[in-house]
Amino acid sequence: MAKVRILKKQGKAYLELPSETLNCDELELFLLKEGYYLLSIPLGKKDELSEAEKELLRKLLSIRFEKRTPPYVAKVLSDAEKEMLKSLEQRKHVNVFRGQKYKQGVYNINDRTYPLLKEIAVKKVASDPISQLKAQGFLIIKDKRAAFELSKKLNQEMKDGRVAGVKGFDGNFYLVTREYLAAAKATIASMLTEEMDVGLIASASKLDQDGCTAVLHLMAENGDIIEKKKGIFAPI
Repeated sequence: MAKVRILKKQGKAYLELPSETLNCDELELFLLKEGYYLLSIPLGKKDELSEAEKELLRKLLSIRFEKRTPPYVAKVLSDAEKEMLKSLEQRKHVNVFRGQKYKQGVYNINDRTYPLLKEIAVKKVASDPISQLKAQGFLIIKDKRAAFELSKKLNQEMKDGRVAGVKGFDGNFYLVTREYLAAAKATIASMLTEEMDVGLIASASKLDQDGCTAVLHLMAENGDIIEKKKGIFAPI
């Protein structure tokens, strides 16, 4: 038997689940017998993207966010690409977001899909997290022990405000430099006028999604915005 930690915030309670659930949008719940349930990651086949689908998603990202409306996208895609886009929508890699500012709707890529589009590259800086933090302005750490060790090394920087850090509800640890936080925070605050998911915010603000995620968690922790549910943020 394993015990799980209960996280309490803003009058609500959250269960801390194992790291393998981080890439799941939903879990499956099975009734074993009265009062006993089995919680499981989806047992179906993993949905992977073909190279053609990845290229189509990158093509979508190359279109300015405010122009990424269904009528405009329909004009620039071939018939084959339109069919492919329809399949991506059905599999929830893509959705059309509608709001006060985007009444026609704009195509938005699911934030769980973004990592699949990144080119795999091995960088020397990755072995040195402090250099990586300084180079890109943010860092996401999934390992609790590594986060603890790094926080000790950055103790002085965190004390004087050169680096800010927070642990998210997803179990990840987010670190951001003062300069990156100030610039990204201003950009996000100016465009976050309604409830939006991380992928949409990153796309609209033209920020790296990981960096945007880190800043959003810090802003929520500081009370600048609110995380209404996992990965969904809104102005206060």
